[in-house]
This record gives sequence, C-alpha cells and structure tokens, in this order.
Amino acid sequence: MTHTENKKPYQRQSIRERKKTWGRTQLGMILKQQWWLLLLLAAALIVQSLVSMIQPWPLKVIFDHIILDTPVPEAYQDFSGVLWPFISRHLLIIMAISIVVVAVLNGVSLYMQNITLTKLSQIVVQKLRLRLFAHVLDLPIAHFQTTESGEIIERITTDTDNTQKIVEGVSVLVCRSAPTIVGITVIMFLVNPQLALLTLGIAPLLAWATYFFGVRIKFITRRKRQHESDVASITEVATKTHKWIKLLEMEHDEISRMEEKSGRSREAAIEAGSLQGIFISLTNIVLAAGTATLLLFGVMSIRDGTITPGELLVFMSYLQSLYKPIREFTKYQIKITKALACNERIEAIMSITPCDLGVCNNSGGEPFDLFEKDIEFKDVSFSYDGKTAILDSISFRAEKGQKVGLVGGSGSGKSTLLNLIPRFFDATSGSIHIDGREIHSLSLESLRKQIVMVPQEAILFHTTIQENIAAGKRGEPATDAEIEEAAKKANAHDFILDQPDGYMTSLKTGGALLSGGQAKRILIARAFLREADIVLLDEPTGSLDASSDTIVMEAFDRLSADKTLFIASHRLSAVMNADIILVLENGRIAERGTHDELLEKGGIYADFWDEQQMDI
Repeated sequence: MTHTENKKPYQRQSIRERKKTWGRTQLGMILKQQWWLLLLLAAALIVQSLVSMIQPWPLKVIFDHIILDTPVPEAYQDFSGVLWPFISRHLLIIMAISIVVVAVLNGVSLYMQNITLTKLSQIVVQKLRLRLFAHVLDLPIAHFQTTESGEIIERITTDTDNTQKIVEGVSVLVCRSAPTIVGITVIMFLVNPQLALLTLGIAPLLAWATYFFGVRIKFITRRKRQHESDVASITEVATKTHKWIKLLEMEHDEISRMEEKSGRSREAAIEAGSLQGIFISLTNIVLAAGTATLLLFGVMSIRDGTITPGELLVFMSYLQSLYKPIREFTKYQIKITKALACNERIEAIMSITPCDLGVCNNSGGEPFDLFEKDIEFKDVSFSYDGKTAILDSISFRAEKGQKVGLVGGSGSGKSTLLNLIPRFFDATSGSIHIDGREIHSLSLESLRKQIVMVPQEAILFHTTIQENIAAGKRGEPATDAEIEEAAKKANAHDFILDQPDGYMTSLKTGGALLSGGQAKRILIARAFLREADIVLLDEPTGSLDASSDTIVMEAFDRLSADKTLFIASHRLSAVMNADIILVLENGRIAERGTHDELLEKGGIYADFWDEQQMDI
C-alpha cells in the first residue's frame, strides 16, 4: 500500500468547518488569490441568469399590446410616468431595441464568462500543477519506491487538469443554474400559479431522466476509458519490448491482446452512444409532451380570459429555459464529483511530508560549506520496511582524501550505504557524522552541495548534450569552455564532436542512441562541473565492455583525484586500489582491509577475486 492510500475515516463536518478545510486546500488557496476573476465570472453568470428571465418579455409585449392591441395595464403606465406618452407611441421600436439589447447583454456576458473561466481555469491548473510538481520533487526517494511513476504522472497531469471542472461546475450551478430555476419559478407563480404548476410538472421527470441516464453513461464512459488505458499500456509495453516480442515470436499474441482490448472499448462506446440516443429522444418527447399540455391548458386559459397569449408565450419560453439548468445540475454534479476525487488525490500527496517518509528536510540546519576531516558511520542500520535489515550495525571511518571500496553480492547493501550519505534515505538506527557533525544537524541543501554521485544507470535528461553536462554546475551557469574542459577530462569530447550536432545534439530519447560507455562519460563530465569533495560511484563500470571499462575508469580516476571516494562495485578491479575495502554480506561488514590484506586473509574477498580472475 502506498503512502497516498492511507485514508482517515470520514468525519461529518459543519458548514463552517468545511469552509475552513476547503480554504486550507491548495485549490482553495489558489482561488483566494484569484478572487477578482471569481467575482468577474460570477457577475457574467448572474447577468446570463437575468437575461434568460427577461428574454421572452419583449415578445409578450409585442404580441399582446401591439399585434392584439390590448391595453397596457395602468400600473405600467403609472410606473413610466411622464415618459409613457413617448413610450406608447414608439412601443414597437422600443421592444425591438430591447430584444437587441437583451441579445447584446447575453453575448457580452457569454464572452466574459468564456474568457474569464478559461483564464481562471488555466491559472488554477498551472499553479496547482507547479505546486504539486515542486512538492513531489521535494519528497525523498522512498516515495517513488512505494508509488508507481504512472500514478504520479497521472496526478500531475490529468488530476490537476480535472480540478478546473470544480471551478466551472460550482460557479455555473451557484451563479447561473440555481438563480435561473428560482427566478423563473417565482415569475411563473406570480403570473399564473396553475400554469406554473403545469410547467414545472415535467421538471422532476426531466431531472430523473438526466440523472438516470447520466450515471449510466458516466459508468460506461469510465469503462471505455479504462479499456483505452489498457490499449495505451499494451502499445507502450510493445514499443519498449519490441525486440523481445520479435525474438520470442509473440507478435500474434500482442495483436490478439490489442484486438481484445480495443474491441471492448468499441463495445463500450457503442453502448454509451445508444444510451445517449435514448436519453436525447426521451428528453425531446418529454419536452414535446410538456409543450403540448401547456398549449392545451394555455389556450383554454386564454379563452377563459385568465391569461393573455403573450403570457402563454412566456411560459412556453420558460419551459425550454428550465431544461438547460436542470441538465446542468446533473452534468456538473458528475463532473464535480469526479473532479473532487481528483483533488483529493492531489491533496493526499500534498499532505505527505519528507518527515512522514523518514527524511526530514532540515532547512534550518547548520550550513556545511567545506568538507575538511572525515566521514564516520557509527553502528548504522537500515530497513526499508522496518522488518528486514538491509544494513546491520555498520561502523567505519573514512578520512578526507581516502578511497573506500564497497563489494559484495547482489542485495548485500552496497548501493543502500551510498544512498545514506546524501540522505536519500535516513538510517533506521545509528548515526553518520561528517567532520564530527551528525548529518541530520546539517541543512540538506548544503550537505548535498558537497556530494557528487554517478549512479549505475545513465540518467540523461531529454535535452542537449551541452545542457546535460551543464546541469552539474549550480549557481552561475557553466560556460562553453568549462563544459568542453569537463568533457575532455571525462574522455567524452571526441565522441561528442562526432555526434550530428556536436554538443548541441539533442538526447530526445534520454541517450538511447548512445552506448553505455558514452552515456557514462557524459555523467562523469557533469560530475566534474559539480566540483564536490565527496564522490559516490555506484557500479561505475556495470554492463560495460572491456574497452569502455578502461576508458571510463580512467575518467573516474581523474574525477576522484584528491577527493573522498566511495565506490560500490561487483568488479574487484575497480576497487583494488582503494585505501579501505569493505566486504558486505547480508547487510553486515564481513571483512575489511586493503586489497592485499584481504587476499592474504583468504576469505570472501579472496574467493571473489579468484572467481573473477578465472573469468578473464
């Protein structure tokens, strides 16, 4: 179970408590900063609601008082006062202008809604994405070992993008849909309660149909997306393992899997389309039935003299207007529910601190500006799960300028020991001291500035060779001369010049077109620019052929000159010149000494040496 899966039991909160909780979320804090855009969006939506309520009234006046020539109620004449004679003479023109004014107001408010909502949504997504990305980068390595990279990518990309639907949905429902329904309902009851009840009679049926079909369409669409995700996964794996598929003659199997998953996606899409067709048809039938019923009783009411033809026109217009906010309630309810789930996933990661994962960032710690004396492990133990010890009671001391070799079988704890020095992980027990100071007392940033690490795998960024090397220097940007000098020291300059664009060659595939030795030498060049006093090498020549091994080790020797070096390697030839060699077995130091001393003992190291000499 990942750290993000730990959920607290649900506790019912009051409205005030929920407001406080919401205000403390990342989304809530971002929206507070953009309050002026929220106000502008609310204003645009409220204008749209008002427009939908007054839109049919100019037609009513034209129909009743101009075409049918019925007298205008005295209350309206008294309200107009001295302007009434002018209004009465130009009533048709005024109403025609009113129709245009209403349309302009609606158009302007729609434009303001679209541009404001787009701007606000994109600001929210960008700021939320940056905050989440920065927080994820701040988390220790332990988080990435317990959480799949695909899940992290999904949260930074898709989940943050979906949160904009919260902004859109809540604002539309609160500022447009709800006021429109309430306003239209009140106006209809003021005009004619009986017709109002008749008009509103189909609202529950429309709401039920929208909810019933909306939930099912959502469920099927989610299933379709899952199948599409499976299709994407099959495609991704097939492209990454292309040569193995060919070697194992699995093309037919992969095509069959793709056919199955894409077929399920097709079936889900057809089912969703069918339900959507039924829903649209049923909605049209319900609206037609409501319109017919309203016409029947409306015409009867006109004959009875209880309403005017213009008022019937208003009711019919409101019948159509009611459908939109009802549909919006169900539509945005589904979107908001999904977006809230995405926001909870974001908050789950944002709530994790490095201390929760055992590596507290001591930003207020002591500065560590210069490594002068030694590094000492005092009875250090480490476990990933708190049960199985990876390192057990490790104690040794390395003076400045010494070279420490770490050897042992796979899983003996070599790489883990290296990772404790820059505090990628923290020891379960015991302590590590640099120049007599416990590393937890040092600020994490200043500690890592003193360390350069070349990992076993070639970590190259998807940018140019020049920028990959320049990444090693912090503070002032590296000059072209410094980059070239670092490449020469790493024995990389010549092969870089042979690349299509030299130092400006883009490594879009993360260095996939480079050989293992070439990629490793770019890492070494990057390390030269780091200019750190502590050098950590993890399997520096792993998976390299003999010729590349020699070139790379020559560069490593140049890099580690006058440095304190820790080198973990299964090749004893890489550590034989170390001042101290630690032989790890089951997480403990089984042997220690120089190369000659360990050979003389005739123990584990000597056996390793004999085996490797036989393989040469």
